[in-house]
Amino acid sequence: MKNWLKRLLGPRRGVVICGAYGMDNAGDDAALAAIVAALRRLDRDMPVTVIARHGKRTGSRAGVSGVGRLNAPGWLLAMGRARLFLLGSGSLLQDATSRRSLWYYLGLLRAAKAMECRTMLYAVGAGPIGREKERRRTAEYLNRFAEVITVRDEASRDTLADWGVTVPRILLGADPALSLPSPAGERERKAGIVLRSWPEFWNHVPELAQAARYIWETYKLPPVFLCMAPEDREAVRAVCARLKGVPYTVSADARRVGRMSMVLAMRLHALVFALRDGVPAGGISYDPKVDAFCKDAGLPMVALEDVTAENLCELADWVMRIDGEHLSAAQRTLRAREQTNLSAAAQLLAED
Repeated sequence: MKNWLKRLLGPRRGVVICGAYGMDNAGDDAALAAIVAALRRLDRDMPVTVIARHGKRTGSRAGVSGVGRLNAPGWLLAMGRARLFLLGSGSLLQDATSRRSLWYYLGLLRAAKAMECRTMLYAVGAGPIGREKERRRTAEYLNRFAEVITVRDEASRDTLADWGVTVPRILLGADPALSLPSPAGERERKAGIVLRSWPEFWNHVPELAQAARYIWETYKLPPVFLCMAPEDREAVRAVCARLKGVPYTVSADARRVGRMSMVLAMRLHALVFALRDGVPAGGISYDPKVDAFCKDAGLPMVALEDVTAENLCELADWVMRIDGEHLSAAQRTLRAREQTNLSAAAQLLAED
């Protein structure tokens, strides 16, 4: 049966990618675009299929084939034809947002291995996973079904080791979006503020509004609230309601992150875009991935649960003191690390 299927599908070629795609999230869309661009550098005509929430639409936007997340026959067929399965990029190995998504992704990894694909986790973040039993099971799946894992930060590498992941090669990479070219446009004399709805966020709306007002009054930078996903708008509305007299604007164009004079951000990819484009930035961390990126990039950060008006204003002052030399050094370091992702994928594609 297996030999018959191989003859039917023909020689294996190309890549299947799966991640948190098709959700209208600018960060995830950028990661997918960066992975596809990297694969095209290896082979301009390489067949690429993405498994996403809205498979055909997401694939069309990325210039590849697309299969819906629930279309099991579709993605099994794609795996049967592909040489390599990539899981990532993003925070896929966690249960803070959904336990079901964790096991969906690990189930796809298992299916890809059963379909005789080479398997790789591409620039992923690891954790948090709340229960010890879930961490052990995740490690078991990774040890059985993953060949190579590149992680986007040092903290994720340490987390995988703590879980007991020992069989796959684990390499230190970086977020793929760092490799994308900067968007066109002149720098704006404005402050980018990127928020997201999160349980702890709602306890700190007044303090966040005070920080936006402080940036305007102290540095004369009008705040621009940049929504990187549709669910960000509710959080933005809550803060903007307290900004009477401050000339703020709201934008859904995430490309503007790289044109700001400074950025304060909860979302990871706003910080990634800022560093990529040489914009001084600081993190407001609601998740370990934000802590990890700020540490690796040398950017200042305050934990969301510790937010006060005073320390947010201090964070803004710190960001305004970041110089270009510091940002350039961090860019060079992380971009060099990011090349590890594609090098590992290329090696798997080349091996028998």
